[in-house]
Amino acid sequence: MQFLSTLIRSYTNRHVLAIGCIAYANCLPLLLTSSTLGIWLKSYGLSFVSIGFFGLLHLPYTFKFLWAPLLDQVPLPFLKRYLGQRRSWLCLLQLTAIAGLWGMAFFDPISDLKKFVACAFIVTFSSASQHVLLLTYQMEILRSQEWGVGEGMGVLGYRLGMLTSGAGALYLATFLSWQEIYFLISFLMFIGLITVLLMQEPDPFLKDHTHSFESWRQWASYAFIGPFKDFIRQDAWKAILVFMLVYRLPENLSHMMLPLFLLDLGFSYVDIGNATKIFGLSALVIGGIIGGYWIRIYGYRKVLWWGGSAHGLSYLLFFIQNFLVANLSFLYFTTGIEHFLGGVTLTAFFAYQLTCCRITFAATQLALLTSLASLSHTLCSPLSGFLVKMCGWGPYFLIVSFSSLIGLAWIRRIPFPRPS
Repeated sequence: MQFLSTLIRSYTNRHVLAIGCIAYANCLPLLLTSSTLGIWLKSYGLSFVSIGFFGLLHLPYTFKFLWAPLLDQVPLPFLKRYLGQRRSWLCLLQLTAIAGLWGMAFFDPISDLKKFVACAFIVTFSSASQHVLLLTYQMEILRSQEWGVGEGMGVLGYRLGMLTSGAGALYLATFLSWQEIYFLISFLMFIGLITVLLMQEPDPFLKDHTHSFESWRQWASYAFIGPFKDFIRQDAWKAILVFMLVYRLPENLSHMMLPLFLLDLGFSYVDIGNATKIFGLSALVIGGIIGGYWIRIYGYRKVLWWGGSAHGLSYLLFFIQNFLVANLSFLYFTTGIEHFLGGVTLTAFFAYQLTCCRITFAATQLALLTSLASLSHTLCSPLSGFLVKMCGWGPYFLIVSFSSLIGLAWIRRIPFPRPS
């Protein structure tokens, strides 16, 4: 009972709750510009290859490290005076993301393709930038021993956001148009905006600490080059970067195509929403909680290895599902196993990122690592469409499963923190 009480107090900390609320709002656009968008576009009769190319909208998640130093160093006129550096940028990015979703709801994705894509790009650019600030806020406002709790709350917020923009959108699609759905969900992003206005700015030293520079060149060198010079001083930094690209290959290859696979098997929107979003979300959250506990007991290396191995093998269940067609019971079994193991690896993967960064340059270094993880996600989207077209669903899931071997082989190359 004492352990449970301590756990509840940890997760009801106001700073931790703020991270969860911002993460929820930050995640809403993620599926609205990826898998949910893919289902909307499929209703227009677009091919798998064409839909896969829309995954390139997520390029801002890949290159956010390029402008992360601006978010850290450049103050917003007027807003910083009242909100501070972190909150002023978060407010601006929340508003631009909402405006972009309104544009997607207003323009037709076929007849107004360029305007639609431009609005979708504004959404992903704003969300990617906001994610950088959220991670930085997490490192600045929490003590290092609370980073795991903050990461757990962030993952929970993200998954609730996915539930809303995934299963919630599919439910709404039974009686609303997709334009109405996007417009409605955009208002939920005000949860994040209100939270930003109510939350506390990080420690004044971290917020206002500046250096004296004799010229703008010195400032640019410190802001744009300093974080990377600091990062490459650590051991095996190249191996860390490669690991960010390859560890989550199975998830990245399957993310865009999995809902389309289930639709092809004959499952309804409601079946997919119940199995993969609601039931799957529960399994993922449980896996994340258990994964975090396993990290404390066994360490990062073992959890990343055994979790990644089992998660890769779990995609063979979708290979079997292809022969069983629309067997709902087996879909729940498959989804439960895959999401549970995905939760374990997800928590271990993102918690490991925090150990690779120094708080002085947290924004840019975390942006670099998460950008590489997003690069894999982005490039795998169009690749997955070609794989399905060339191989069919069965061989496709075999490829997805065996792709986990690449990340597993790389674990022995990366450094791990010493047990405390």
